[in-house]
Amino acid sequence: MLKIWFWALRPWSYTAAFVPVALGTVLAAWQDKFDIGLFLLTLVGGVFMQAGTNLINTYGDYISGVDTLDSAVTCPQLVSGILKPFEIKAAGIVFFAFACAIGGWLTYQRGWPIIIVGLIGLIGGYCYTAGFSYKYKGLGSIVVFFLMGPLMAWPAYFIQTGQLNWLPVWVSLPVGFLVAGILHANDLRDMAYDRQAGIKTLALILGLRKSMTLYYSLYLAAFLCLAGMVSASLLPWTAALPVILIPTTLKLLDQARIAAKGSREAMLVLESAAAKFHFQFGLLLIAGVAIHPLAQRWLM
Repeated sequence: MLKIWFWALRPWSYTAAFVPVALGTVLAAWQDKFDIGLFLLTLVGGVFMQAGTNLINTYGDYISGVDTLDSAVTCPQLVSGILKPFEIKAAGIVFFAFACAIGGWLTYQRGWPIIIVGLIGLIGGYCYTAGFSYKYKGLGSIVVFFLMGPLMAWPAYFIQTGQLNWLPVWVSLPVGFLVAGILHANDLRDMAYDRQAGIKTLALILGLRKSMTLYYSLYLAAFLCLAGMVSASLLPWTAALPVILIPTTLKLLDQARIAAKGSREAMLVLESAAAKFHFQFGLLLIAGVAIHPLAQRWLM
């Protein structure tokens, strides 16, 4: 049973929560503000929020008839009858409750902005495929850009510093573009299934050709944002470390081009490749900010 729930929680996806939380925290540390206890609580709260979102996503896709035995490759627990819908939904709500408890304590420590951002995240996580179901209205990638980018990096920074600052918002934009790329890759992979289910994802609204253009643009935007922030001195020069991924980016986009030409194999791995790239880019960006003081001392 533990193994079943392990796969239902999709822990491999938690890197999408780790990156913006760690990025917001390292920006605070760059300004000599760092509390490891607050960081760990923020990270656990973010992971709990994503775990709840993953479960409610599975529940919503099943109830809406979107998931089938053929399409639900990464979350087959409901379509195969291994778990019951009420079990998945209840577990998702429990994880949301844990995240809210942590958010409540952090609000007590740092102030009301935390609870505002937390409520936005809670509503956004639940309503991805349940309630308002904005994924089915073509808003999935757009909303997640904010939820898993600025709305995770900014509170992580604020929790460390207690300061209202736009810096973590701007710095999280490349991460937001890349996490949107993960969701968009998922929509590209599932276009045929989503069309049969009668829902409207952004990929279906745009069509394959424009959707691929958007997919390429998300990666370009991430690098352009990074270059702009380093040039404007919003980030130290060491934060340009992710540029070493440019060859990897070109390979990933070439794989997407092959997928667009009808390769089912290439399309099936598009989402996992996007998630892996997001994590690599995020780690290098975090490391680039973190090593700046050491680099400065070494150069001096």
